[in-house]
Amino acid sequence: MGLVIAVLVGALVVGRASGGSLARLAAIPMRRRRLVVAAVAVQVLGVVLAVSLAGGSGTAYAATLAASAAFVLAFVVLNRRLPGMVLVAAGLVLNAAVVAANGAMPVSLVAAARAGVDTRAIALGSDPRHVLAGERTRWNPIGDVVPVPLPWQAEVVSPGDVLIAAGLAELISVGMRRRST
Repeated sequence: MGLVIAVLVGALVVGRASGGSLARLAAIPMRRRRLVVAAVAVQVLGVVLAVSLAGGSGTAYAATLAASAAFVLAFVVLNRRLPGMVLVAAGLVLNAAVVAANGAMPVSLVAAARAGVDTRAIALGSDPRHVLAGERTRWNPIGDVVPVPLPWQAEVVSPGDVLIAAGLAELISVGMRRRST
């Protein structure tokens, strides 16, 4: 989440520095914005269910993540002509594929160590959203393999997360400069 926030703030700065405005960004004609709200609500529900179930169940999380991804993907498809949406869609597909293959997002121990991320909860199985990458996990190269040692929140992200952040940055920075038609 730290990477996404840093990229979004950067995109706002770039958009503003290049003559853009928040009013132009707000005026972007997006279809079915409620799909994004539904996606966030379903994903929060999934985290709450996964954490509240005894032993933490990755199944509940994976199911709600799939539903959340479906809502976001529908939003992206409906708004595919907007800047950055192709990147967002590609990132979502990559993340959904690796989570579907493993029931959770595999996390590289090497990348976690480089970023300074504690993996004890994952190793103990108490983090239903993540598993340690290894011989038993599939598609590790598209799991959480990119270390992001931000001072306020170190994390490990996936190539899909990078694509999503890049797509949102493009949407914001271009959208702030776009003249309404």
